[in-house]
Amino acid sequence: MDAIGSLMYDMIYRITRPRWDDGSIPPQVAQLAAHSGITKNAIDLGCGTGTHSIYLAGQGFSVVGLDSSPTAIHLARARATQAGLHPEFSVHDVTRLDFLHGPFDIALDVGCLHGLSAIARQRYALELTRLMLSGGTFLVWGGDRVAGFGLVPGEMEKLFAPGFRIERVEPGQNHGRQAKWYWLNRN
Repeated sequence: MDAIGSLMYDMIYRITRPRWDDGSIPPQVAQLAAHSGITKNAIDLGCGTGTHSIYLAGQGFSVVGLDSSPTAIHLARARATQAGLHPEFSVHDVTRLDFLHGPFDIALDVGCLHGLSAIARQRYALELTRLMLSGGTFLVWGGDRVAGFGLVPGEMEKLFAPGFRIERVEPGQNHGRQAKWYWLNRN
């Protein structure tokens, strides 16, 4: 994410609780947590205030949650402490993950990828492909393209081939916005 986008999201977390940060666990995330995984390692890209990272940690995963907003990460750490769980949270650009070594059994992105530029999406895909364990599952919630923002049909297949294959795509709304849940498996 570019510096302006990072500052914008940090400001949002400073002044309000964003509408997407409602603390709920979508059924798709609960289903993802049932992944049998070899290492039980998970990465939550664009984790915000840590709702999903904390949930996954509570399900027995060792979790790394990343977000570009220092305010969101501060809130995530406080929430994890309050829950008595220990996911690792870091302020970091999701397109530059060279500091991570993986491998991860599962990866989760609820609303991050669809906000990145085309070039950033390509870097993100390469980094995640490198970090994911063969047989791992990647779950993405992404809004449909509106006014130049969001994902277009076929984009996920192009971005993540040949490292991943699309298992299924499910419709899913968030606060009235048309979106999809993309289930990908690492080859």
